[in-house]
Amino acid sequence: MPRWLFVLLLSLVFCGAAGADLSINIGTSGGEWPEAPYLITPVFGRDVPDWMPDEFETFCVERYRFFSPPGPYLATIDDSILYGKDRSSVTLDNRAKKIYAAYLNEEFEDMTNITGNVVQESIWGAQSYGYTIHSEIFNIINVDDNADAIAGWNDVQVLNLWGASGQDKQSQLVMTPVPGAGLLGAIGLGVASWRLRRRKVSADR
Repeated sequence: MPRWLFVLLLSLVFCGAAGADLSINIGTSGGEWPEAPYLITPVFGRDVPDWMPDEFETFCVERYRFFSPPGPYLATIDDSILYGKDRSSVTLDNRAKKIYAAYLNEEFEDMTNITGNVVQESIWGAQSYGYTIHSEIFNIINVDDNADAIAGWNDVQVLNLWGASGQDKQSQLVMTPVPGAGLLGAIGLGVASWRLRRRKVSADR
């Protein structure tokens, strides 16, 4: 492909994605606190990437951020947990990624002791929020950090949730596709994230 054509196509992608804002609703599973897992439903027609399911289960990443379901909330897909007025970031621990991937792979399905709340608390434990990783879960995720260790774990990212004015609400987990099919959607959400941060910075000035 000629370089000028590549540059033109890339420019069109960014121009088209510049207006993108993903909007989601979220529900709980009921039962005892923390009522995990949570159910994300992307809002139809609001720049939902093609690879994102109509609904999917997820877990909270932050322990001390509170939200009021169902929403809607603006959402950005990021490599890090973003919070606070200055959008400071915290790394998503590989163990949290593996726990979520193992849950989606139904590796806890036959373990009667592993409820959604146990998975939630183990994810908080992986992020050092005052909990511990359940021993059975730890035994499953205690593998090398290679791509084949637990299917899809390296494709887990953070779904950061924001209020309409850009205030931090919570961070959830999302399984993204491997590069290729979802690349354009990821670019669009990356631009949306940048725009959301710019709006918040401008509002704080």
